[in-house]
Amino acid sequence: MSPDSIRRALVRRGSGLAATVVNETSRLVGARADGVRRADANRAFLGAVESTGAHLGARTVRARRNLLEHLLRADGGTTRFALATGRAGWAGTSGAFGKALTLVETAVDENELPYAAGVVEQLVTERPQSPRAHDLRGTLNAAAGDWAAARKDWRLAARRDATDPEVLRKAVAARVDREKALATFRGAVLRWSATADGIDGIDADGVDDPARDLVDQVRAAARGPRRGDELEAGVEALLVHSAVVDRTDALGALFDAYAGLGRRSAPRPEPEWLGRALKEVAVLSDDADYPSAAVLLERSSTARGALRANPFLFTWARLLSATSRYGAADAVLRLVTGPSEDLGQARFQRARTAWVTHRYADGEAAARAALEADPGRRAATRMLDQIRTAAERRDVADLGDLADSVAHVAFYPGPSGNFGDVVLPMALRDAVETATTPVGWRPYHAHQVVDDVTVAQFNAHRAVVVGGGGLFLPDTSPNGSSGWQWNVDDAHLDRITAPLALFGVGYNLFPGQTFKGTLFQESITRLAEKARYLGLRNHGSIDQVRSLLPSSLEDKVRYVPCPTTVMSRVRPVDAPRSTGAGRVLLNAAFDRSSRRFGGSYQDFLQEMVRLVDGVRAGGAEIAFAAHLASDERLVDDLAGLDRELPVERLYAGPPDESLAVYRDASLVIGMRGHATMIPFGLGTPVLSIVTHPKMRYFLDDVGRPAWAFDAHLPDLGERLTEAALDTVAREDEVRREVHKLQDQLVEPVFSAARDLLA
Repeated sequence: MSPDSIRRALVRRGSGLAATVVNETSRLVGARADGVRRADANRAFLGAVESTGAHLGARTVRARRNLLEHLLRADGGTTRFALATGRAGWAGTSGAFGKALTLVETAVDENELPYAAGVVEQLVTERPQSPRAHDLRGTLNAAAGDWAAARKDWRLAARRDATDPEVLRKAVAARVDREKALATFRGAVLRWSATADGIDGIDADGVDDPARDLVDQVRAAARGPRRGDELEAGVEALLVHSAVVDRTDALGALFDAYAGLGRRSAPRPEPEWLGRALKEVAVLSDDADYPSAAVLLERSSTARGALRANPFLFTWARLLSATSRYGAADAVLRLVTGPSEDLGQARFQRARTAWVTHRYADGEAAARAALEADPGRRAATRMLDQIRTAAERRDVADLGDLADSVAHVAFYPGPSGNFGDVVLPMALRDAVETATTPVGWRPYHAHQVVDDVTVAQFNAHRAVVVGGGGLFLPDTSPNGSSGWQWNVDDAHLDRITAPLALFGVGYNLFPGQTFKGTLFQESITRLAEKARYLGLRNHGSIDQVRSLLPSSLEDKVRYVPCPTTVMSRVRPVDAPRSTGAGRVLLNAAFDRSSRRFGGSYQDFLQEMVRLVDGVRAGGAEIAFAAHLASDERLVDDLAGLDRELPVERLYAGPPDESLAVYRDASLVIGMRGHATMIPFGLGTPVLSIVTHPKMRYFLDDVGRPAWAFDAHLPDLGERLTEAALDTVAREDEVRREVHKLQDQLVEPVFSAARDLLA
């Protein structure tokens, strides 16, 4: 019996052929029947049973509905469209009409849109007031691109619940906007799944089974116009999973599609859980426990609204970078939408991530996009210059050209960067060349990933020197490769064959800080095995690092003072223009303020007032020496207490001019490490305000612990004033003392240089 004969028989004889129809339908729509025949059979009996006409009496219509119910039960769920009959309960209207609606909904979900459209027209004709039928027809009209018809149907579907015309208008408009956004999103997902970098890319990348399961769910949901919420949730789950496992390369189009959905959708309120989660993450991040912070935040990443909240995205991207999941960090930042400031920040961070991983074309594009979104973002301009410079240096036509030069791995600040970090690489190179012979130098930034290209270049050099500075620190450009500032993993470290050494590096943890886990210890142990020596700048650092190494490697650690402490011996500088000028320079730092000051900054500020007043009362001049713009907070705070200080912006001028400022001072009172070590190296008397152990380490090494003053002393201002005025009064004597103290630092520096380039 064909579908047409089923229809004719039902129309002629009502329910008299029910048994025959059931038997024949079972044959037509059995488990082996193809989809077309199933659809034909469904269309035939459903159309016949639900048709209405003036010539049909109530008994006939009722009999046909009874037959439909019997068919749905007898079918046993073998057809695609009747699978829903096996569910626990029916949504919507009960009885045959409701079951027919459910069949249509299932057909829509399976993307059988022509079949569904034909049936829903019959249902709307029978019950023109049915909200569910109009809602379905609106969905089908939207799928066909007829948004005017869809708007009309959705208005008819919603008018029972929204009696106020304005409320109804807004509700329908919001529905249309949402469905348009989802339609665009659905199209993007379908295009992605059909391309080589879609599901094939997932397979090629060896992504785990959960990712493939999520891809299957997403593709299934994308086929049904009614499954927008399911599709959105599925894509969210897939994006989160891919970021957690750092396999996002094949999903770039999906990240962009989801971001587009966010831009086209109505803003969502910030989730209630977000503030609490970010506070908990901040505690772990402040303690440099980035893996734990990432795990904690990723528990919230599946919560509804997470991927639409910019604070969540920025924090997650930072943690992904801190655990060396750079591709995932870049992908997550693609999801940021909203105000130009947020877009500018996200694109700037993408540019920096690209710079870290040597993707210079991507980085330049991201930096330009950051400036387009936020033209006043000066950091993006600097990053653009940094990316271009790095791209030029990356290109080496002939590795043989590197044979006579030394690879110098260090932290290289950009313009207006920390003055100490600007001077440090210069001092190291001057020290090495003074001790040996002039050589060529090629800079490699410590924060960039050491990859195959980098290793090949390292091995072409005469040697690789890492330092100096406080590179043993977990929270400055954190990474998941080494746990300290040099971004090298064990696999690439093992492949370096050129002579390798650390030179004047410091164990730079602040009070209360620790290296979490075993990553740093494993990295430094592997480095000790590989390097000629680990040259550390003070004995405090030596003790800390040796405690982490097996006894067989302890001798690899040696004392190599920071080259800035002997600058007058390695870099030609003029003698001070005059001594006895009585000019005191004060320096302070505000990075990691909570660790430097705890909760006592206001007490410290009052002590600085006493210092300024005391120095001036003693007849000396006092000014402020800023290594960074942020240092000038103390100047501003003192100005608020009617104490004005002139400012020497050492970060803003040519290095040699700024060095001359330190050289010509009668005394420098420094909080930053290099606000003590640089002037000391130039022969200038120094005192230290101690907020970090490294200052005591240095002054203990030169035998002058009395020059160190703890920042928390209750009478700090008085003590510093007394020491400062005494030093100014004996400036020439103290200068000779400093020069003599340098003598004990020169030989360890020169010896390390000679051993490296022997």
